[in-house]
Amino acid sequence: VVGLAVVLALVIGRQGPVAPQATNTQSQAVAAGPVAAPVAFPQPLYPQAANVAMPVEPDPAAGGGTAPATESPLPNFVPRKLKVFEGHWQGMDGRLMTEELARKLNYPRGLQGVLLGEVTLNAAFSGLLAGDVIVRIDDTPVTDIESFKAASRTVANRSEARISVLRKDNRPGAPVVRKLTVVLREAEGGLGFAQLEGAPMILAGDPRPHGYRGACTDCHPIGQGFELTPDPDLISLPPPTITRDMVARSVNPHEVRGPCE
Repeated sequence: VVGLAVVLALVIGRQGPVAPQATNTQSQAVAAGPVAAPVAFPQPLYPQAANVAMPVEPDPAAGGGTAPATESPLPNFVPRKLKVFEGHWQGMDGRLMTEELARKLNYPRGLQGVLLGEVTLNAAFSGLLAGDVIVRIDDTPVTDIESFKAASRTVANRSEARISVLRKDNRPGAPVVRKLTVVLREAEGGLGFAQLEGAPMILAGDPRPHGYRGACTDCHPIGQGFELTPDPDLISLPPPTITRDMVARSVNPHEVRGPCE
């Protein structure tokens, strides 16, 4: 007992008097040092909500469940209402003529109609060319993809129809267009009507494939499995090499699509 009392007295002597609890708490706070200021991370170049497809995975804890052991792929997201991207009819591959396209392809501003990007089959036999802008089918005006389909329905059971187009002359300077009419013919079964498509699928988190045109989900489904990669009809080749001369002259081979990855 005497030995234990001596050891206890020596320990207390080395530690000094015991401070009150409030003082001890304050000492610990001071020893911890100043609280670090929040780090300001750089903001992304484009707003995430509008320009990047980012579906959110449901939180298992919110529903009372537990998190799965392995991550499952996110489900595909297909909006109920999508803007129409292109239409196909009798060998025509057409898309809406927009102000953006008119500026890029040097067409008159304010031009309305359906721009033909590719022409095959009966459309090619009729004399239509890629670059023509359809503005009328028989007596029905064509101003967008929806009216293109509606106009094609009026001649669906007929064997021929008159297609009015605007054709741009490939000459330098201000755009010059002329109007002409061709006759589209189908030997049997009638002309049928245009079939419409939406914009291609994009992967969640992908950068914008083009300039800003509104929320991605206005036009694109998000996910995978909607199309073959590479596209067997239009094989996707690797992008061309960016030369040092292009970099020195600040030449961009296309519009801004994010970092040059």
